[in-house]
Amino acid sequence: MKGTAAVAVVLCLAGCASSPQRSTDGREGGAPSALRQYENQFTPSDYDPDPGRAMNAAPDSGSSLHTVSADPTAPLHATMVPGFRVQLVATSSIDEVNTRKTQAEEAFPGEWFYIEFDPPSYKLRAGNFQTRFDADRFARTLAARGFGDAWTVPEHVFQSPPPPPPLAKTPAAAPDSTAAPP
Repeated sequence: MKGTAAVAVVLCLAGCASSPQRSTDGREGGAPSALRQYENQFTPSDYDPDPGRAMNAAPDSGSSLHTVSADPTAPLHATMVPGFRVQLVATSSIDEVNTRKTQAEEAFPGEWFYIEFDPPSYKLRAGNFQTRFDADRFARTLAARGFGDAWTVPEHVFQSPPPPPPLAKTPAAAPDSTAAPP
């Protein structure tokens, strides 16, 4: 009986032991050396389109990325209320949604635009509307100005958002200092 129990304990312990993982090239560690090399060199911040702009965007409760308000006098914890936003586009391409956001910001400089990631789609949404009527009116305005797929979606919005930051303009060439004054 003691011998049977000893054999059972040994078999149990032997079954619980783990063996090292081997990569596809036969080495221990689980990942091929080329993949390990890329993982060691990967820096996520290299893929941010404009880190300075991301830090100046408005905070967004529905987004997986929270950012800081551009207005330093704005409260850090703005009041969120049930409301509506207008969705302009939903796509799986981050480049397309960033391009559309830039176009929308140029066309409507007084409005907030938000990019939300809802896997696998990036959604571009606009506004902080507290009534569906106001959101629908803005959706019609967007449709008339080239954003034909705009539609109203319910969402928590900022009760009193600060005005959006002005778009960064490309600086004009400095006048030639050797030219004669007018």
